[in-house]
Amino acid sequence: MYRNSKKHGYGIYWFANGQIYDGEWIDDKGNGQAIYIWPDKTQYRGMFKDNLKHGYGILAFPDGRTWKGFWENDKYKGEIQ
Repeated sequence: MYRNSKKHGYGIYWFANGQIYDGEWIDDKGNGQAIYIWPDKTQYRGMFKDNLKHGYGILAFPDGRTWKGFWENDKYKGEIQ
């Protein structure tokens, strides 16, 4: 969805580099609950604020490793599992 020509509300965006953002938007920025997928199949499921991982989320790598915990301004604040 769009408001004033900016992404706003729920939507899926495919980036030219193969990354995918599937979630909530506010004023053209990822904000709220979303799933972010990289071309190598790494996935982040959690909260975003102004296009950055922020709040609780789970980062899952293709090899089975996961980081579960809190993020602040795109930086992981938990223990790596």
